[in-house]
Amino acid sequence: MNISRLARLNIYSVSNKNYLRYLSTECSHIKARVLETAMKKPIEEHWRGKLSHKRFDPTNTKEKMYILSMFPYPSGNLHMGHVRVYTISDAIANFHRLRGKNVFHPMGWDAFGLPAENAAIQRKIPADVWTKENISRMRERLEELGCSFDWQAELATCDPSYYKWTQKLFLMLFNDGLAYQREATVNWDPVDKTVLADEQVDSGGRSWRSGAKIEKKLLKQWYIRTTKFSEQLFSGLDDPSLQDWRDIIKLQKHWIGEVDGWNFELKVGDHTITIWSKSPEDFIYAGFVAIKKEHFLNKERIDNGLLPMMVKNPFGKDLPLLVTNEVEFPPFNETYVGVPTRKDCDLEIAQKYDIKVESLPLEDNEEDRNWVLEKAQHLGIGGSYKVSSKLRDWLISRQRYWGTPIPIIHCDSCGVVPVKYEDLPVELPKMNDESIGQPLHQNTEWLECLCPKCGSKAQRESDTMDTFVDSSWYFLRYLDPNNKNDLVDKSLAQSMMPVDIYIGGKEHAVLHLYYARFINHFLHEKGYVLDREPFKRLLVQGMVMGKSYQVKETGQYINENEVEIVGKGKKSEAKEKSSGKAVTVMWEKMSKSKLNGVDPVDVLNVHGCDTTRLIMLADVAPTSHRNWSEATFPGVINWQRRLWLTVYDFILARSDIENVVKSPEFDEHEFKLLDAVNYFTSGVTFNFLYSHQISVGISKMQGLTNSIRRAPKDVIVFGKNYERCLAAQIIMLAPLAPHFASELWATFTSAENRINKSADFIKWNENVLSQHWPKVDPIHKVELTIKVNNYVVSTLMVECGELRKMSGDEAFSKALNQEVIKRYIEDRKILGSTWEVFEDYEGVITLFVETRQKQETDESDLLKDNLNA
Repeated sequence: MNISRLARLNIYSVSNKNYLRYLSTECSHIKARVLETAMKKPIEEHWRGKLSHKRFDPTNTKEKMYILSMFPYPSGNLHMGHVRVYTISDAIANFHRLRGKNVFHPMGWDAFGLPAENAAIQRKIPADVWTKENISRMRERLEELGCSFDWQAELATCDPSYYKWTQKLFLMLFNDGLAYQREATVNWDPVDKTVLADEQVDSGGRSWRSGAKIEKKLLKQWYIRTTKFSEQLFSGLDDPSLQDWRDIIKLQKHWIGEVDGWNFELKVGDHTITIWSKSPEDFIYAGFVAIKKEHFLNKERIDNGLLPMMVKNPFGKDLPLLVTNEVEFPPFNETYVGVPTRKDCDLEIAQKYDIKVESLPLEDNEEDRNWVLEKAQHLGIGGSYKVSSKLRDWLISRQRYWGTPIPIIHCDSCGVVPVKYEDLPVELPKMNDESIGQPLHQNTEWLECLCPKCGSKAQRESDTMDTFVDSSWYFLRYLDPNNKNDLVDKSLAQSMMPVDIYIGGKEHAVLHLYYARFINHFLHEKGYVLDREPFKRLLVQGMVMGKSYQVKETGQYINENEVEIVGKGKKSEAKEKSSGKAVTVMWEKMSKSKLNGVDPVDVLNVHGCDTTRLIMLADVAPTSHRNWSEATFPGVINWQRRLWLTVYDFILARSDIENVVKSPEFDEHEFKLLDAVNYFTSGVTFNFLYSHQISVGISKMQGLTNSIRRAPKDVIVFGKNYERCLAAQIIMLAPLAPHFASELWATFTSAENRINKSADFIKWNENVLSQHWPKVDPIHKVELTIKVNNYVVSTLMVECGELRKMSGDEAFSKALNQEVIKRYIEDRKILGSTWEVFEDYEGVITLFVETRQKQETDESDLLKDNLNA
């Protein structure tokens, strides 16, 4: 290369200081052949305000992609779990933008709840002040991470402009009889001084928040009647539109339970008890009601015996109340209706406790059942819908300040009165230094109000809502966060819902998903959304695990620097340096108590956000747990250096072409590069679009890098396919590492002697995030997989262009023309087929045939025989 060209490119080794000086100029050329760690942060600072993400256009919903990550609680600190989930969602959002989709990728804050309130009390500052400060800090961290959220849709559940509509949603439920207040035995947290739902108590009977041992109290609480939707929530899990729900379906079905009975609310003195029964007709012939020892009506906690009270039975005679453990209670129930005239075991119990048994004629069960159900519905005591024995209505009352106020007024004359829609929101009172930590029931000034019906003095409801209510509908408010007239514009919600991809942790796979599904089913009935199910596709990411060290003898966790590893390989042992005691080394969920947490800020400060993102996404699939170890860093760091070097060498080669001639192998190398760009683009697209195995996609990108770097200089200089390969490489990197890719792209597009003129491959005058995702050539061959009864029997190679046009009938015909398929099926009847196309990657035709009546070997053995033949 001559000196003039070298001078013009101004290529030299740089320190961090002069690289910053370089970035302050308008030009953007790589000036150092070796990428140093110190150069990454300046690159990111240069590009942070210049990244051109395509903004969501709410007027165009035809090509919409609603990509949603579960919104965080604003603790003020970004932890590794946040880094992972938001890196995954951002990579997917960027990918779909490059594919031309109108991507909606919002962010907000699940801002109410006990942690914020307790933290504010400890610091003696108002909860709203503490929460807003945390939101500001976390937003900065997410922006530092390079996330392309649609911040114009940002919301916080603690903002009155949001919880006004949470309150309206509650009133809609209340007006439909789906929100109600009743007395029940509840879980009381003595530390946080609030009620907890059953789901918020662990198997050891301790609070999920404070860790305190739960106490049982009889209190009047607010519930949402989720059980009314139990049948459709259960059957909705079989909706074919749900993708990648996998074991979440099992978890949800297990939570709901088999919907095969009815609940009845019967009076016992001033109290009401719930009795679940598979056979409502039993109440006609019942002889007693049994309860468990721990039931709230057993105030004396006797082990066995009759209580001095009767159960009001509107379907027959009133029933004695018996404490006993001798009956088989329905699962998860504390009550049982005994029918001595039908069941011998119940007759024995009745005789044992001298319960009078009347001989009654047994009528037809179906007629009896219908009569009981109709009467129960008429009396308003149950029987109107089926429910499982285990599912309970949603207890939403919380006795703390920092939550959405329940919009109800209690009047001595009118009873329970809903606040009028036009009077919403019912705002929380402002806290001052004296009132910090004060629950609402102690704020007499705030409680006092006038009854909306009669105008007399009344009191506001002092309970606030469980934070799960806030998060049960936030995905709808994102669509229309500034709407002052309704929860959301119905036409917008109908065109944008369901969420296309929902990303979050498995810890929310039961409760949050169940409550969100319930609310969406309810709003579907109200005409807000067209689909009952709110989330089409789930991406449940694994946790980020840290290496922990625990002294075996004491169970105490210690820091890594307090541990000594003795020996090598499998025979190595970990010991505490100070005592020599044996230490157990484990991968566990990161936490302060286990001393295995990693502060993302430290990683970002050293490596920058793009390297951090790549480290988080590489090696391990999003759905698997991620063991955070610096041993995995070199692979990503070296890949970045190779990409940097590749683009650097490309610029040099394209600027000095006079003395380069094509070799005899030029066409062969070019063909290999064409095959490589098609093959790896096909694979990476599949991993982003269908499997979401982003780590595998990164491996394939690294494979493309290897193919590019094997090219000789004449191909770098004159190769059209080389140029296309390098462009595709940088574009596919952009969703993962947008700043680094932008720097590479700016340098790549500054090259002299360009060859590809078509904007289909490279838009030379636009930034990397405005490019098209690389396309697979129509002549590139991909697999057509043929299955019989879900066994892969044959695989054909077809051109990508042919696969794009292929119909199910054509694929079916191709399959039947294969000799191996003919042998495999033989004379068996074809029952049906399915056809599935994975864009530019694979087509799968599945034939379903009748099984043989006399089969000496299973299908897999027959498959082996046919393939061998």
